[in-house]
Amino acid sequence: MSFSAVFRRELENHLNLKVLLIYVLILLIPLILFSNLSEEAQMFSNLTLDLKVEYLTGFFLIFAFVWICGFALSVITIYKCSGFIAEEVSSRTLLLMVSKPIKRHNFILAKFLAFFIFILLLQLLSLFVTLYFWASFFKLDVFSLAKVLRIVPPLMVYSTFIILVFGTLSTAFSSIFSSRTKAILPLIAIVIIAFIIFVPVRGAARSSGIYESYFLDTLDIGYDFGNIYVSILENSGVKPVPFIQGAIGSFTGTYIIPEGGVKVDYDHSVILESLDRAGYHSLEHSLLKLTLAPMLILILSVLIFQRRDVH
Repeated sequence: MSFSAVFRRELENHLNLKVLLIYVLILLIPLILFSNLSEEAQMFSNLTLDLKVEYLTGFFLIFAFVWICGFALSVITIYKCSGFIAEEVSSRTLLLMVSKPIKRHNFILAKFLAFFIFILLLQLLSLFVTLYFWASFFKLDVFSLAKVLRIVPPLMVYSTFIILVFGTLSTAFSSIFSSRTKAILPLIAIVIIAFIIFVPVRGAARSSGIYESYFLDTLDIGYDFGNIYVSILENSGVKPVPFIQGAIGSFTGTYIIPEGGVKVDYDHSVILESLDRAGYHSLEHSLLKLTLAPMLILILSVLIFQRRDVH
């Protein structure tokens, strides 16, 4: 099959309306729970409109890092890309797919390009839908919604980075193992460690003074993702209030949180000064760390796939 034929086939396979709707609905679950059950959501009714927009935007940025642009996006990327080779092997169509006139590396590229276009459109749709729900639940007017929508471009930039990192790794593992399960398991483990397990570990390690001395900062890719996330926001002119910075810092380790946490006076609408960044790694360090390894693994996987006997 030709490059364009593989590309079209993959894009059509991805564009499944039922799957799209289910994914967006799953994304909404944490936002719905927060909106109905959290104490913070009840406090928003006492804020001025400007402060309400500021805090709602900030809380959405937390959900975006952990869930919408983090765990959920990583998992769907891993699941989709890990099947590039495995699905063809299981359906016994790999030999037909990689036969002339298409080269094997072009076959992988066509599949990845189709997925990349699909997931970017899905992520853009997801951000607009979740933000619209978020603004509607808290009864923001159209002008306030427009202010909240300013975070979409930087979130899309960060989402693109997440897609490329985990998409590259998943494609590489799929090419090496030809098994979706073998490709998925180590990558899901990485996601869980980065976005969940290292959150309490990081705090305990920093408090005890072993975070850098035992090179845990090198293993803590969750911090590097957070460093890139916060840097993209700041470079786009999005600067959360200190309370939100503290919450983001608790998940990412990117802000120095004062002892006792960040205090906020909702009654008097007091906004404190900005929190200091925790400068364990530079932005360049984090970018290089999270892009170099996936690219090297992908190159190795393509070389292995080129030399593999296909039956």
